[in-house]
This record gives sequence, C-alpha cells and structure tokens, in this order.
Amino acid sequence: MSDDTAIAVIGAGCRFPDAWNPQQFWRNIAEGRVAIRDLDPGRLRAAGLTDEVLESPDYVKRAAGVPGADEFAAEFFGYSPTEADATDPQQRIFLEVCWEALESAGRPPKGSPRVTGVFAGCSPSTYMTALHAGRALEGGVTAAVDDVALHLGGLGDFLSSRVAYKLGLRGPSIGVQTACSSALTAVHYAVLSLLSGECDLALAGGASVNEPLLGYRYQPGGLSSRDGYCRPFDARSTGTSFSSGVGAVALRRLGDALADGDPVLAVIHGTAVGNDGSARSGFTAPSPAGLADVIAATLDVAGIRGSRLRYVEAHGSGTPLGDQIELRGLTEGVGAGKDPAESRTGYCGLGSVKANVGHCGPAAGIAGLIKAVQVARTGELPPHPLYERPRSPGVLAESPFTISAEPGRVTDGECFVLVNSMGLGGTNATAVLGPPPAPVRGRAPERERVSLVLSARTTGELDTLARDMADALEGGAVPAADAAHTLRVGRVSFAERRVVTAAPELLPQALRQEAPGTPRPVRRVRVVVPGGEDVHGPLVERLTRALRGRCEVVTDTADRPGPEGCFTVVIGDAEPAPGQHVLDPDGSAEALADRTAEAVTVAWLHGADVDWEALAGDRGRRVALPTYPFTRTRHWALDRLPPLAVPPAAVAKPAAADDRSAEAAAPASDDPVEADLLGLWRELFGVDTLGLDDEFGALGGESLTAMRIEAAVQRRHGVSVNVFRAGGSQATVRRLARVVTGLKPDGGEAATGTGTAVEAQDGEADLLNADLALDLGQPSTAPRADAPDTLLTTATDLLGTFVLHELLRTSQGRVHCVVPADGEREGRELLRTRAAAAGLPEPDPERVRLLLGGPAALGELLERHDGARIGRVVHRAEPVGRTGSYAQLRTEALLPLADLLTWMRKRGVQDFSCVSSLAACGTALGGEGAIRENRDQPLEPVMDGPATVAWVAERLLERAEEDGMRVRVFRTGLLLGATGNGACDPTDPLWQLLAGSLAVGMHPRDDRPMAVTPVDLAARAVAELSFAPGSVGRAYHLAGETPVTPASLCELLAGGGRATRTVPDRQWQRAVALHALDRENEALDPLAPRRLSRFALGGGRLEAHAWSAWLARGGHDPAPSRELLWRCLDFAAAHHQAFAELLAEHTRTQGLR
Repeated sequence: MSDDTAIAVIGAGCRFPDAWNPQQFWRNIAEGRVAIRDLDPGRLRAAGLTDEVLESPDYVKRAAGVPGADEFAAEFFGYSPTEADATDPQQRIFLEVCWEALESAGRPPKGSPRVTGVFAGCSPSTYMTALHAGRALEGGVTAAVDDVALHLGGLGDFLSSRVAYKLGLRGPSIGVQTACSSALTAVHYAVLSLLSGECDLALAGGASVNEPLLGYRYQPGGLSSRDGYCRPFDARSTGTSFSSGVGAVALRRLGDALADGDPVLAVIHGTAVGNDGSARSGFTAPSPAGLADVIAATLDVAGIRGSRLRYVEAHGSGTPLGDQIELRGLTEGVGAGKDPAESRTGYCGLGSVKANVGHCGPAAGIAGLIKAVQVARTGELPPHPLYERPRSPGVLAESPFTISAEPGRVTDGECFVLVNSMGLGGTNATAVLGPPPAPVRGRAPERERVSLVLSARTTGELDTLARDMADALEGGAVPAADAAHTLRVGRVSFAERRVVTAAPELLPQALRQEAPGTPRPVRRVRVVVPGGEDVHGPLVERLTRALRGRCEVVTDTADRPGPEGCFTVVIGDAEPAPGQHVLDPDGSAEALADRTAEAVTVAWLHGADVDWEALAGDRGRRVALPTYPFTRTRHWALDRLPPLAVPPAAVAKPAAADDRSAEAAAPASDDPVEADLLGLWRELFGVDTLGLDDEFGALGGESLTAMRIEAAVQRRHGVSVNVFRAGGSQATVRRLARVVTGLKPDGGEAATGTGTAVEAQDGEADLLNADLALDLGQPSTAPRADAPDTLLTTATDLLGTFVLHELLRTSQGRVHCVVPADGEREGRELLRTRAAAAGLPEPDPERVRLLLGGPAALGELLERHDGARIGRVVHRAEPVGRTGSYAQLRTEALLPLADLLTWMRKRGVQDFSCVSSLAACGTALGGEGAIRENRDQPLEPVMDGPATVAWVAERLLERAEEDGMRVRVFRTGLLLGATGNGACDPTDPLWQLLAGSLAVGMHPRDDRPMAVTPVDLAARAVAELSFAPGSVGRAYHLAGETPVTPASLCELLAGGGRATRTVPDRQWQRAVALHALDRENEALDPLAPRRLSRFALGGGRLEAHAWSAWLARGGHDPAPSRELLWRCLDFAAAHHQAFAELLAEHTRTQGLR
C-alpha cells in the first residue's frame, strides 16, 4: 500500500480477561500479566459438578473470562429485560465495545453522516446453547427449535447487523465466520471496503464469550492444555486455553483521518487472506505453505520487506503441531523474496497474546491486532509470559524471530508489526501495521480558560464521566484545548448536560467539584440582532451554522427574552437575564471567536442542537478520552435454569419459567383473558409489576416481541391478533384483551357484509372486528387483462379533481368517475366547475364516463354500470370532507369499499390504487419511533373516525392481495395548494389558520410536526406511479421527510413587514374569535388549530423514501415555500369572498402573484 491507500486505526474498544478497555489491556500486556485464573470450587459445585469430578486429576479447573459478562447496559441501548436476557452476551458486549471504539476515535457513535460499516465474527454461543437446552427441558425439543427469540438473540448472523441497527450505521454490515481467524479476516474486508469507497469509516472485530466457566476434562492430543494455561512456542505447551474476549477497532483511510485530526493510533499498510487448501494433513491441521503465501502477499501489498518487521504477533495456539507449523510458515513468509546473501536472524520479536488471556476463538485476531497497535505506536516490545524455552529451538534459531519473557524496545528503524491469525479449517489472515505519522491538522487554540462539555443520560452517569475526565486530564498529558474539541465533535449529546470551565491546569479539580443540575431544555433558540442582520452578518452566519440553522434570527428587540421555552442570544449591549446570553460583537477576531463559542456552548447547555464541527473550523485534534460510563445491570437467564452440569434425568421440571414470587406475578384482573395476557406480557418483558395499561412501546417492545405475543395468543385463545391491531406501540394488555375477546367464537356474531348483524353489536370494537372480516366474495378464475380504463371513485374534491386531470394526461383509456349528481348534465357540469375552480381545463367528455350517485351506493352503481373496459381502480380510502366516529362513517366509506372489492374480484379487475392517509399510520415498534413506509401499520387509540376507516380499508386490501390483487397505497398528509396557481380549498383549516394569523398579526405557538405536499404533486404521483410496474405492493408516503409545523408555516409567510408574532394558542384563539365577531367573516376560525390535529405526526420521524426517485426524475420538491403559501392565499382570495375581504391588504404585496 502507498500512503494514499494506507488505513488508520483511529480507535479501539475491547473487553478481555482482566481488562475492561484497551488501556487496561495494554497495561496488563506490558506488565506480562496472565489473566487465567483458578475457578471457584463452590461455584463449580453449585453448577452440579460432584466432588468426584472436581478431584479427578484430568479435570482442569482453570480458565479466563471477561469481566462483566453477565452485565449489560440494556436500558442505554433500548433493550427490555427479557430481550436482554435472551441476547447472546457476545452480541451485548460487542455492541458496547463498538460504541467505545467510536468514542475513543472521537467519532460520535450515533448521528454521524459518514457511511460506517461493521465487519465481525463470533463463536457459537455457549450461553445460548444452555438456554436452548433449558427450553428443551421445559417444553421439549420442538419448543427449543421453534423459539425465535433465542435464534435471533444468539445467531452470529446478527452480530454486525445488531450494531448497525442500534447505532444507526448505514454502511455494509457483514458477518465473518472463519473460525479463529474471523476477527482479522473482518479487518481485511473492512480495509477493502474503505479502499473501494464503500464506506467512510469501519468497525471491525470479533467476539467470543464462553460462559459459564465450568472447566473441562483434559484429553491428550486434543486442543485444550493439560493445566489450563496457554504457552505458545514453549516446550511445555500441551494445548490452548479457550477463553473469552471481545474487541473492535475503528478504521479510516489515513488521508481522511489526518485531515480531520483523528487520533491515529497505528497504520495498517497491508492485509491478505487465504486458505491452506487440501495440501495439509487434515481439515483441522494448518499448512506452512498456505500460511507463508498469505504472509508474503501481505508484505507485498504493504510494500514492506520482511527485514523491516520488528515484531510479529503470532496466532500462537499453544498446540504442539500448530506452533511448529506456524513458526515454519512465518519464517518462510517473512523471508520470501529476501536477498539470499542476507543471513540476519533474531531481529524480529515474536509473541502471542494468548499467553496473557488465552485463546479468544473468533476474537483472537482482534486481540492480537489491538496488542499490535500499541507495539507499533510505542515501539515497546511486550514480554511473552510463561515462556521458558522454545519448542523448536533449531527452527527458531535460524529464523528472523526471537522470543523473550522480558520487555524490550525497538532501537533501529520504524516499528512495523505483522499480525497473524489462523482459522480452524484453513483460513489465514494477516496484517502489517506501522507507527502513526505526525499529525497534519493544527491543535485547537490554547486559551487561558477552557470549557469542557459533558453529557449523559442520567445525573449519576454524568458525575462518573466528570470524574473519569478529571483522571484523564490529571498531569496535563492530554492538551486541554484538544480535549475540549474532542468532547464537542466526538460525543453524542444526551439530556443531562454540564459545562466545566477553568484554566487548563485546574480542570481536573473543577471536574471533581459538585455541579449544578442541567438547565431546563429549550425548544427553540433565538438570535437577536439589534439594528439588523447586515450589521453583524458574518457573526450571525457563524452562529446560525453552528446551531444547524435551527434558530430564529430576529431584529426586533422589544421582547428579547423570547417566548417561554426559548433560549436567546443577544448580539450587542444588553443585560444578562435567565434564558438569555449576551454576545459582545467587538474586539479581536480571536476574542470574538471565543465569545461565539461561549454563546453556542451556553445554548447547548440549555438543550440546543449544535454542529460543533462547523464551529471548530479547521483547527483541533481529536484525542483519546474516557468513553461513556455505562450503567450495567445483571441480565443472566442462566440463573433460572437448573444446575448446568447435572444430567437431565436428575432434574425435575421447574414449576415456573423463573423464580419470581407468585405474589409479584399475581394477575391484576378478574377477567380471564386479561389475566392470561397479563401473565404473558410479564413473562415476555420480564417485568413483574407490569400492569394492564402499560404501553407496549414504553416497555421496550419491538417486532420480535409482537410476533411472540401473536403466536401465544393464537396458541392459547385460537384467534390471530397482532399488536398493531391493539394499538401498536400504544397497545396495552387491556386493549389487546378487548380485541381478543371480540374475536373469540363466543365474542360476537360475525359480519354478513350488509351491516344488519354488525349494527346490532355493541361498541366500535365489535364493528371494527366485524368489518375486518367482511365477505369480499370469490375471486374470478379469469383475471381481466389489457382493460384500458380506470375507475376513479372520488373525483369532485380538490385532490380528486387533480387526480382526474393527471389520469387523463398520463393514460390513454377512459376514466369512469363516481359523481354525486342526479343527472348526466348536472354531473358533467359539476366536474367542469370543479376543474375551473382549480384552474384546470374541462375534463374531456369523450374520455370521461359518469357513475351518478353518492359513495354509499357504490356497489349498486357498479352493478348497473358497463365496466367491461375497467382494468384498474383509484379509490379514496378516507371519507372526503366528513368527520365523525368510525361507527358513523363506515356505512358511507368502508362498506362501499367491500362492495367495490367484491365487484372487482368477481370480474377479475386486479389493479387497485388506494389513496389513504398518513393519519392512518402510527409509530413503528421499538427503534426511534419512526413512521415507517410499511404497509402494515398499528391501529393507534388516538386515530379519529376517518383515519380508522382508512386503516380498516388498508387491511381489507391486504386480504384481497392474497388472491392476486395488485395494490398500491398512497398516503397523503396535509395538502398544500397547487404549485402552479396555488389552487386550494379555502375551507381547509390550514388556510384559515394562516389567514387568521395575518388578520390579527399573531400566530399560535403550534410546534406539532406535520407532513405536507402540494395537491398537484400528490395527484401526479398517484396517476403516474399507479402505472409503474415497480409500484405494486408498495406504500408511498406522499410528503416531504422534513416535517413542518403550523408555526413554521406562519413564519414562512413573514417578509416585507408582514411578520406575525408568536403567542400562546389560547391568546391566538381569543384574538381570532374577537376579530371574527367584529368582521363577521367566515374565513376566520379560532378552532382551525384543533382541526389540524389529525395531521400531526405525533413526534415520529416520517419515512418517505419510496417516491424519492420519482421526485428526482421530475425535479419536484414537496417542501413548502413562502412563494407557494402566498400564491395559495392569493388563490383563496380570488375564489372566496371572505378571504378576499380578509386578505385584501396582504395579497397585493411582495409581487408574489
């Protein structure tokens, strides 16, 4: 490799025997410590081992385990207790280690825009094997085989992907399984991924946790040693000592790392991987030739001759055969291509970390690599413990290597290190490392006083972090300014925050002092610029950029402190006040930069989201600092199993799945279904105190838990109900029991399809259950093909008018429209009038056919209509312009859909485009609460009648799909006016809110996120994507992924003196109500914000990826603009007298028409 292709190791995290982190690991290695320990006889007896076994001379009671294997920061990573118990400790610890590796690199583990890959391998899990055995003992082998939770929690396939999921990493997530060489092979592929540009940063490593530690019987000729120690290359070695270990390194391209000031620990100059093939004595035996080839290839890739190596971190299994073959392969590989006249020997140190910590299985390679990083970085050669004399003295004497039980140091040349890892089965992996180059990025400017920003999830963790930082900065080895830079750009910001400011030498003392609590977080940041932005333009721009553009810049100083929940930065002369920071704009550039950083820091302390890298510019280096102090708790399901070493025949089946008291698990309901489901939830979540109204999402429930609940309900009660049906993340035991009871055979009469029996049932839950089971008829055996026409069931509201226009534009066939009119002439006049009102041409009479009647009569209309040419349907799932309960709306909106589907299936019409609503969606289970672009959505309790109708409609379509119907679902949010002419419906609450705000000069402080899109853009997407073959089966969220708020839309209108001030909602309502009484203007509606409630996203992040390619092809952007909003208000004024009167003085400004 050249400098352009070299890879930097910028961070590391690990958990090895006697070491919680790399610093402890390196210290133990430097001191020659051996972490293999005698096992406690009492614990072995408690596990079921008899005195006879323990006293046997061939039973080895010695091993090395990782500290805290039974503990996990479950709450930090969003795991419920039950899920944590059922997750392999290898995967739990690897997740923590990856977080630590990124933090040690100064790279925030979450929220980074860089594409980060994960490459790793792990062992078959002894912990999960024990749980499977316990499950089989309790419920039989089938129960163990079918336990999905144990499979997902323990399969090595999910080691990397679990990290990617929990940390939000979007690069390649690759599991590597090459046995003992897995971790170093993972490093190799991480390097290739970086060099190919597939990712910008990579995590690579491995995990092996062999718990519980019970010892083993020594078998001569086997892999394990006679005494439990591992003595690589020593004449006394009798085998290896299998142990546990977890490690990961963070990697970047060297040029990128240097440019960004990353802490380069070492440089990987080359890697290679290869297999021994068949030229060996057996599948488990290595080949010196195969190993030599891989080593030679690595040196060739690195561009480094073997004579420049100063240390080799060997695989060093400790088995007699393995050590002999490896020493031969190393000698041949390192010597390949050397000058025959060169006879130098003993110039390169040789050792193996297995002498310190044992054989960590698939993690052995990462243990060796992390050890080698320290050797290359410092030039210090660690001692090789337990070494007395070589096993192959002749080979060693003629080799480049020397082995020493004493520490040493490289005194000639650079310290290049080769790492070798050999996998059982023949896959070898090697890497060549070198020392880090000098940094190229300047240090952070030194100041007389330095501010450190610290944050954590809890006050206790924050205090611990402060103490850890104090210890790290003691003595001044770490530059304080760079430490401050690292804490800004290299850490995730949590809710509990602290800023510690002191002179560099006093920072440790200041960090240990008692600190005030975190200020109440703010929702907004205002920058007040008296005299206008032009006066301090660069400063305002710098502040805005540092605050990620999420601040309001105002010039009006009348209300400097700002509204409640707002932090204010005042540029200029002002008195400090609570929630307000004064920034003096005068002075030198250096002083101004310091004061700007101080203002942003104080804003961060109050909860603002800060782009620290934008503030830092091109100065500042990341340095290694203490990582997050996780609060770990015990999660060890083996506690609830019988003694592991006792034969199954001697074990009585446990009375319960755990040792929780009967009193704690007693049901809290007299209803048998509730009581049964309460017990189920308590078991699955591992929470004894779980109540009837505890919500699924708040308990940490995810899709796997939902699947387990569904399976249990089906098994116990004979009905199929998923958590989505009971509210998704808001599901509770009480709600689920209500649904289950309604669906049981004795829970109510089934629906007939006409509604007569349904209407006799009590409650909307019964109605909904019945409607989900509506009879849709039998599908035709002869699907209709090549029918060119489209049926549009809603054509006369604003969206339907635009959809009709787009269908006529994009298709060749006719459009059959359902029109609420008594006669043909009246119906066509209605279509013409609606088109004219939207600024659209009259629909072509030759291409439009009418079905005259209301939506409730859709089934009858279709039976009378000649629909032989209809090949597709575009249907609106929500009732248009109607509000009310589900029971009130289903007759005219839901039951007609059942009739429509019955008609389609009978005649073989298979293409269905459903225009649904984002109001019929809920936040996804687990994760970040996103509103996923999935077909399946939860029925949340907050859904109103129209949204519930849409939700049930989508479920009926899923049933129709089972018989071959081709369905697309288009979900819309709040519809803006058309992009071209602003065509909108003035009766929509949005326009009434905006108009009312302009009329009274104020707008409500309404920060509910909402998804919006222009009506013509949504209609065009429906029409065009309905004909796209790739759209079948998909859900499209027709909105921008960046939500807006009613307040932000009001603020978007501001300009030219037309700004409105923010006031509390009640104050706005009173002002609008008084204005309405005074003006007697129907465009003023003080309840408009309440009518917008159904469009609120509820805080969930909206996914809207599916139509992104379509948007890009057409150059479309669904985001609202100031021009569009004014164009819509102009349109409303031109088509609605009340708006014309209200907005007369506003729509003539700014040249926006």
